[in-house]
Amino acid sequence: MKQNLIFQFLVLVFIFVVALVLELMPWPVGFQGFRPAWCVLVLTYWVLALPDKISVGTAFIIGIIWDVILGSVLGTHALVLSVMIYFVAKYHLILRNLSLWLQSLLIIAYIALIRFAIFFIELILHSGEFNTQELFGAVVSGILWPWIFLLMRHIRRGLRLR
Repeated sequence: MKQNLIFQFLVLVFIFVVALVLELMPWPVGFQGFRPAWCVLVLTYWVLALPDKISVGTAFIIGIIWDVILGSVLGTHALVLSVMIYFVAKYHLILRNLSLWLQSLLIIAYIALIRFAIFFIELILHSGEFNTQELFGAVVSGILWPWIFLLMRHIRRGLRLR
């Protein structure tokens, strides 16, 4: 039983490391705003699938790591992810039962809200500018959500993560 818990932990750590690497992957200069929010997508799926194991604390840790990797003010992404994941965790039973396309629409609004919140915090801390292409990144994330959801579910069921 203990080996199974360690295996599950290592699989989840590996998945989040892959998501962080995808966040850092370089894009052409004109298309930076179209980058999907990989960490948010993966974190949202795992909060919906395993709300008792992945929740606000995990979001805070991922946010701190994300801040360190990006070199942003420490705690910006951690604060925003923690607050947003709280609502996903609170309403996970409702969100889980929606169709994938309705979930995609909610993901678009959710990621746009996250990006506005990060911009607002950066605006308060130092003069940040909002790139309007960030909203296209939210749309791209919403379009990718069904495939991310199905891939993560396949991994969860294949490895029997509970």
